[in-house]
Amino acid sequence: MRWPLSVLCILLCILLSMYAVSAHASDKLRVGRPTPNGFDFAILDVGVAKGFYKQHDLDIESVVLEGSAKVTIAITSGSIDISLGTGTDFAFVAKGAPERGVAAMAGPPLNMAFIVRSADNIRSVSELKGKKVAVSTVGSLTSWLAQQLSRHEGWGNDGFALVASGGGPSMAAALLSGNVDATSSSLEGGLALEEAGKGKILLAYGDVIHEFLTHVIFASNDIAAKNPNAVRRFLKAWFETVVFMNQHKDEAIRLSRPVTGLSEATAARVYDVEMPMYFTDGHFDPKAVDVVRKSLVDMNLMPSDVPDKALFTEAFLSPGQ
Repeated sequence: MRWPLSVLCILLCILLSMYAVSAHASDKLRVGRPTPNGFDFAILDVGVAKGFYKQHDLDIESVVLEGSAKVTIAITSGSIDISLGTGTDFAFVAKGAPERGVAAMAGPPLNMAFIVRSADNIRSVSELKGKKVAVSTVGSLTSWLAQQLSRHEGWGNDGFALVASGGGPSMAAALLSGNVDATSSSLEGGLALEEAGKGKILLAYGDVIHEFLTHVIFASNDIAAKNPNAVRRFLKAWFETVVFMNQHKDEAIRLSRPVTGLSEATAARVYDVEMPMYFTDGHFDPKAVDVVRKSLVDMNLMPSDVPDKALFTEAFLSPGQ
């Protein structure tokens, strides 16, 4: 049976259009974050809203979890492909988590604070020895920072009784209910409590920790092996977002506020304090990595003989970054 030329042309057009759709189909990436409302992780939402990921043929699914430990569980189970994690998550990698750092996200912890109830009239950290301090999960950045503060006070690692309470909102609830005496949490969370007259930032961690790798972007070993180009495109879109936010303060604040839930005035304060900590190239500072590594070894959270190449790589960063 011979097909009319017109029918053959129509069939050819259909096949070509199907091929074009298939060729340009977006890759879906499931991105885990350890808290729902941090300004640091709202960078992802700003990038999605501005279409940076779409421009790189990526379909982003944001997965909110409660703390770094649960993010690691999710990446281990294959539930997420990328995690917006912390420098202290290197301890999970060293213990066998199937992931590796692919970009340095942020330097010193300008976005973290030690927060107490305003009604308690506590004036210094020295008044809180032995008291309960809420952290997100065991082994998380929030717990590491609390332990570092304990060491800073000369109390060793156990100067506080750490209570794993979940993400920022859960920690705030634990503080306000009186279940804990302080929280090791986000700066924006502390500012929001101050604005409401319910809490007080006793100390900003950035004032005592000056060289550090607060946040790292990790990729699962599976996605890195199966679709390395998607990882590269994700990082490219991420850093394009950071550059955009640096150059467009008002829009960055507007697009991040639905995530952070902050008032316009508080969101502006958070932007001014935190924005300088976010890298625009993703390269790992060896000195900052050494600070993280040494602290984790000193706290017996990872062995000393784990090589850098097992913890992170810069192979997915685009030329020029």
